[in-house]
Amino acid sequence: MENNFYIRKITPESAEKVIQDIGFDESYIRHALSKYRFNLYKIHDLTCPQASIIKQLALSIGADAAIHREVLICKVDKTDILIGCTDSQLKILCEKLKKQPFKLANLSENLIDLLNKTPQSLKIREKTFDWSQKTYIMGILNVTPDSFSDGGKFNTPEKAFEQTKFLIQSGADIIDIGGETTKPFSKEVPPDEELKRILPVIEKIREFDKNIPISIDTRHSLVAKEAIKAGADIINDVSGFDWDSKMIDVASELQVPVIIMHSKSSPETMQIDPVYEKNIIDAIYEGLSDKVQKAISSGIKPENIIIDPGIGFGKTLEHNIEIIKRIKEFKSLGCALLVGVSRKSLINLPAEEKEEANIAINSYLASQGVNIIRVHDVEKHFRAFKILDRVLY
Repeated sequence: MENNFYIRKITPESAEKVIQDIGFDESYIRHALSKYRFNLYKIHDLTCPQASIIKQLALSIGADAAIHREVLICKVDKTDILIGCTDSQLKILCEKLKKQPFKLANLSENLIDLLNKTPQSLKIREKTFDWSQKTYIMGILNVTPDSFSDGGKFNTPEKAFEQTKFLIQSGADIIDIGGETTKPFSKEVPPDEELKRILPVIEKIREFDKNIPISIDTRHSLVAKEAIKAGADIINDVSGFDWDSKMIDVASELQVPVIIMHSKSSPETMQIDPVYEKNIIDAIYEGLSDKVQKAISSGIKPENIIIDPGIGFGKTLEHNIEIIKRIKEFKSLGCALLVGVSRKSLINLPAEEKEEANIAINSYLASQGVNIIRVHDVEKHFRAFKILDRVLY
């Protein structure tokens, strides 16, 4: 048919390649890209004057901003704002904000930082975790009698060691050892009992493999400290420092990587009608942001901080689905991002039938920039990610 044009919408990630293919001036491509990347930025809890100024400045440069409908008549004390702009427009907006009152100059600095935030690479023993190169796999090793999926299967040092060898051979980048189940409604395990379960396993693993990074999944600072002494490398605190106030000091003192997870209350009560004052994404984001800042203020290096939104820890099914859909938003914190959905109840199937669903969800998460996927079945995920990473990276 005559007079037809080929027209298609280009994915933002492909803009650089498309500009190159067009034959654009190579020396100007990097600068030009900022005009072709349209992004959305949400800023929480602004005063009415702050929001009004930002909105007017955004409109003046051809961008847009959404605020509460009653800001202009000051019937609300605070409002969030959603800014829609290109990278180029955001830089102009930041320059304009530097000259404004009501602490908006500070906001300008925060926005500029956001543009440049990417997690720094992390070296553990002889392994370098370059978050721009692949999706890393954390293999789960529960040395407990009562974990929801594999409780009792690996609760002797010999069984746990054999399972660890299998996880390493299957392609695990990290082994995550837990001596206390944190499934819904579970009760606390005393630190002494936890140590009896995990220390012999860590020692056996270290005799076999000096370099595999080991993460200790614990809420107790004593357990974390002794596990690191025995050969573990990473502290994985499902309470995000809330359970044991000494945990943050231990992580700072030992200068080891720490996984800060979001959870609501304790495993014993977290699934009893979990309700949040804000929408779930805002609540988790603000909680993790505060904890990241607290960790840095306590002396923990930014590159040593990994965040986890805590699927299943004080969340409803609807919460969990929303977190998965919007997982990319947590990348704005500038930390490496870990997620664990493996065999959890949001996949409503028997444990042995969940792996295909796990791989589907985890592949989506990896495509959205999740850096570490925590799984039971390492072998199948390793094979899936081997192909997926060729597409993503």
